[in-house]
Amino acid sequence: IQQIDSDRNAIAQALRASQQRFQATFEQAAVGIAHVSREGHWLEVNQKLCDIVGYSRAELLGLTFQDITHPDDLSTDLALVERVLAGELGWYSLEKRYIHKAGHLLWINLTVSLVRGPGGEPRYFVSVVEDITERKRGEAALLETEERFAKAFHANSAALAITRRRDGVFLDANASYLQLFGFERDEVI
Repeated sequence: IQQIDSDRNAIAQALRASQQRFQATFEQAAVGIAHVSREGHWLEVNQKLCDIVGYSRAELLGLTFQDITHPDDLSTDLALVERVLAGELGWYSLEKRYIHKAGHLLWINLTVSLVRGPGGEPRYFVSVVEDITERKRGEAALLETEERFAKAFHANSAALAITRRRDGVFLDANASYLQLFGFERDEVI
């Protein structure tokens, strides 16, 4: 009997240590992590996710992911959820927008997988949320700069061409260049 009690204590201690490791990983992760029901209700969320979306844990647990997803992104997300539930996908990753509690939009990279029970029945989703708002702002600024450059390049009255440095292959030429040298665009590029 003493050996059985000792074994039970060792098992209970190992279980507590495992639960503590899981909880520490969940809470200390540098990304938002959540368990989400099949219907979209937040079941468990870490503090990082709360920080990203601006809601307290209690507030977020009273919402669904649909409540904070930008309406233009919701149908794509829901379609992917259905494909995972149907077994067509094992997981998915998606860049989408959330609506922060303060009302502004933020971009996130969402990765979702489904936890199934022993019989294969869907239990809950594990969602990992990374805030990519700054990256998206940088991409938008770069695109705007490229568009301004392209307009200035093509509108310039000087004959201009862009070539690849390593082999001199033409990448682009403006109308003045094409006219000056008598080429069509597809002959140069």
